[in-house]
Amino acid sequence: MYITVKSIKRNLGFKGIEISDIIIALPLIVMFIVLFCFTPLKTLAVVGLMIGVFCLLPINVSKKNRMYKVLGLIIIFLIREKKYVYQKKG
Repeated sequence: MYITVKSIKRNLGFKGIEISDIIIALPLIVMFIVLFCFTPLKTLAVVGLMIGVFCLLPINVSKKNRMYKVLGLIIIFLIREKKYVYQKKG
């Protein structure tokens, strides 16, 4: 008899939050608190928080289940080395 596991990801059981999501969100929260409370850059702090929340949204576009992972894949796709091959007809 075999025991199978659906996923090898460390899931915390709260709407699919993983350890990597928390590691990314903690500096964002600390930076928001510092900017919002101790500097006059309150608008920048709120904008940064909204961008961070947007990046942590779960999506079903690919096997990567958070927006920041998909944005990383898009950036890698756009900046990768492009090789063009031209063929002369005739």
